[in-house]
Amino acid sequence: MTTRPRTAIVALILAHGLAAGCSGASSAPTAPTVLTTSSTIPPAGFRYPTNPTLMSVAIFGVVSEVTANGPQPIEGVDIYCDSCGEVGHSSVRTDATGSYRFSGDLASGGGVWVQRGITNYLIVTKGGYQDPPGLPAPTWPSTLAGWREVTIDGDTRFDIQLVRR
Repeated sequence: MTTRPRTAIVALILAHGLAAGCSGASSAPTAPTVLTTSSTIPPAGFRYPTNPTLMSVAIFGVVSEVTANGPQPIEGVDIYCDSCGEVGHSSVRTDATGSYRFSGDLASGGGVWVQRGITNYLIVTKGGYQDPPGLPAPTWPSTLAGWREVTIDGDTRFDIQLVRR
């Protein structure tokens, strides 16, 4: 069984949490600062994957915007997947049809790190667009815009909707 190092993920969480607490001032602090943002405190029931396995599965779908004429695909949306690829931390961009795909081909460095009972996350961004109202609250300790959580059980289609700002 292959396991995935967690160092980069922990660094990402710490960097996000520290950035949230920085004010940009150059004066030295006189006392330690305690960060209390939600990005550094896991919610009740939060579980980090401790023993994920790299599986030959893909995550794919379409990113669209809901309009008066129905869903319209959005080209050029950046999608980051923390658990995709041989070393994780993979990104793709949607094509003209709004489609994206994280490959499940292990021989070419694809696949998804999976652990039963733990969701995988994607971060979805494009200038001029934002999350629609009513998304479920994340189980991961994050306040990042564009956050989506995906339960992987074999090849997984995960369509995403955004709204214009």
